[in-house]
Amino acid sequence: MNGIHDMGGMQDMGPLEYEKNEPVFHAPWEKRTFAIWWATDAAPGYRYQAEILPPVEYLGLSYYARMLVAMTELLVAGGMITRAELETGQPMPGTRKGELLTLAQVPAELIKSEPSLRNLPIAPRFRTGQRVRARNLNPVTHTRLPRYARGKIGTIERDHGVYDFEDAEQQLDKKPQHVYSVRFAARELWGQEANQHDCVYVDMWDDYLERA
Repeated sequence: MNGIHDMGGMQDMGPLEYEKNEPVFHAPWEKRTFAIWWATDAAPGYRYQAEILPPVEYLGLSYYARMLVAMTELLVAGGMITRAELETGQPMPGTRKGELLTLAQVPAELIKSEPSLRNLPIAPRFRTGQRVRARNLNPVTHTRLPRYARGKIGTIERDHGVYDFEDAEQQLDKKPQHVYSVRFAARELWGQEANQHDCVYVDMWDDYLERA
């Protein structure tokens, strides 16, 4: 979807503040939020839920605060917690707490993962060196196609292989397909004021591209 979260290419958003020796968590509540997110498997739909936050709220929240707000909405919608429980801090009957990850299951869950690269006989739609155009898509669901690249022409630099299509994370069919590194000239993206020698490389799935 289009929203304030897609900041690539936007101007006047302020400087990036670098924190030397930045810790993984700045406060205990951040650590607890991440643990709950992992234990409840709130990842499917999480990005979309965070992206539909009003722009002022999105920009005013930290990374883990956005995670907490989005995750809470997903857990309520999924019947794992209720609004009343959030208000009182007391458990209520009828929710799905039996599906929570237990402490004994944590070690196995932490090392369990699905491979990102899929070993599937899927033919690529494009080849290295081919000129392509990023499609001008404006889906209402989550997408990783940045707005600044839509409609722009680039060149396939590398075929990374077959991966699940992240835009389909909430669907049963993950639509595995090839992912390419696409090289865009800076002037193609930003106009003639950009340095003629600069390029931007964007990883893109087959569904994001069309022949130029």
